[in-house]
Amino acid sequence: MSSVSEQDSESQQLLRDLLVLASVPHALVTAIAKDLGGPKQFVSLAKAIGQHLQIPEATTAVARLVSNIEVESVPALTQMVQTWLDAFEGEQKPLTDESFELLKQNLNVLVNPATAAVIQKTKKATALLTATGNEVTGLTFICDARPVYNEDRTDIEGYVPLATMKLYFSRPNEQQDVIELTMSPEEIDAVIDRAQKAREKLNVMQRKFSAWLANGTGEDVQ
Repeated sequence: MSSVSEQDSESQQLLRDLLVLASVPHALVTAIAKDLGGPKQFVSLAKAIGQHLQIPEATTAVARLVSNIEVESVPALTQMVQTWLDAFEGEQKPLTDESFELLKQNLNVLVNPATAAVIQKTKKATALLTATGNEVTGLTFICDARPVYNEDRTDIEGYVPLATMKLYFSRPNEQQDVIELTMSPEEIDAVIDRAQKAREKLNVMQRKFSAWLANGTGEDVQ
């Protein structure tokens, strides 16, 4: 038997994603493929997939599959899964015969020339977002309060509210890093205000440019 945990890290992730796809009803996959292969030159994978699955983990898994699997590799991929299942030799398999058939159907519908063409264009456009800078991979805020002691430090006379912002990012060399900034409520308000103004500028740009060019991020014009 060859379990998922016995594979290398990339194969582990691929098999886990395929197991997720094998659990998605074919009607949903067909709807996703229709959206991905529609008239738009670019699509937002998270939105196109997420609106049908509505489960973040499943959305991420299916998005990884359609982003990384080429049409020509689908037969070899299904054969790989078949070989992996055959190795269980009488033990309970991760997929039933019905689930494996559903997986093959879902793959054939999801990864086709129409969807592949749109996804490749979208990946190329998305790559430009981080080609010359660091890519933001996460953002968290930790809210806290610091006590203000009296002169003798025997009592607390007040407190100071604050938030620590952690900005996670990936450098062009794929090195992961994080910046921590301690911010007062007023500074948080300033960040929100400037972010809203930046968003308004982007909205104007999208409305102007989208009249004659497709938005490479696949985001709807606001």
